[in-house]
Amino acid sequence: MVVALPARCTITFPAWLTTTERAVIPEMLHLQLEKRGLLSKNGGGSAADYRVVETRGNQTLAIATILQPEFPKELVFERVQRYEPSAYTFPMPQDRLVIWRECRRLAVAVTRGLEPVAVQVLGDNTLSDTAALELKCIVFELESQQLCERLLGITLWGEFSVEEAERLERSIGLKVIRDAVPPPDLPKTKSKLMPPEVHLLHEQRRRRDRIITGIAWLAVLYVISVIGLIGYILWENRVAESLRSEIEQQQPTVAAIQATAQRWKQIEWAVNPKFYPVEILYQVAGLLPPDGLRLTALEIQNGKVVIHGESSTAPAAFKFAEDIKAKPDLQMFIWQMPSPTLRPDGRADFTIEGNPKVASIN
Repeated sequence: MVVALPARCTITFPAWLTTTERAVIPEMLHLQLEKRGLLSKNGGGSAADYRVVETRGNQTLAIATILQPEFPKELVFERVQRYEPSAYTFPMPQDRLVIWRECRRLAVAVTRGLEPVAVQVLGDNTLSDTAALELKCIVFELESQQLCERLLGITLWGEFSVEEAERLERSIGLKVIRDAVPPPDLPKTKSKLMPPEVHLLHEQRRRRDRIITGIAWLAVLYVISVIGLIGYILWENRVAESLRSEIEQQQPTVAAIQATAQRWKQIEWAVNPKFYPVEILYQVAGLLPPDGLRLTALEIQNGKVVIHGESSTAPAAFKFAEDIKAKPDLQMFIWQMPSPTLRPDGRADFTIEGNPKVASIN
């Protein structure tokens, strides 16, 4: 969306600059505008635009277009992409004074070649003698500063009477022609003018778009996560179903292995030499100290081992029980010893019981 700015919304400032470097022209014009107090501080946007009209020798004719401090609210639109001064949206005639009606005011542009070098609105709303005098002053000032060549005539765009044209021709001394307002033709060089109010709307729209984009990405991630979760659950269910099917297929084999293992456990006492009574007695006897402790009996009933003995002291009996528990070859039993019975002479009778960790048999 492009909006043509009426002449009442802008100020044009043409000037000859002693440079041909286009990079420094905006800065030089900016300093000139600040010196004349034509720039107003704003919270954003671009209050001025610069165009180069002509380069002659070591001089450059450049024009600054400045926004008026108070921008009309009816021209503030969020969807605007660029603002163009209205004079730049028309194909201008060469070296002429062009007048047209704009927003019930008279707008005037003075061209150098095909480029407008000065654009403004007149004080009167009609081509009165006062308006003619004002136009004469504008032309004189521009010619005295060599900002325009000698004008070839005056062009009136739109509905102007013959009397107005004749009055203007008599006052200024230039030939006047009347013509229809030409269709707009946007310039190839885009204007950088941007009112701060519109700049603020653009910033708000960008923030809003970022928020909407963020929400959209979150929604997409949420949907992807949900789809991924559903897919993962379906995959897990499929894997679980496959495992259940495999378990059911292996169930007869597992049952047969379990039955075989149980039978082996039942006969382990008969086939494992470590459970032979002689072997158990040998392992226990190997833990006897040189003196102070002796075995009186060793019984095996349904796999349970019961060791009877006497020691010179109760601590010696406890130590013997701990030695039995710690011996690797006797780890197939869970050993326990009740408190020893003390005799009057201080000796102790003890009983150590070992319950098998495997199935017991008769």
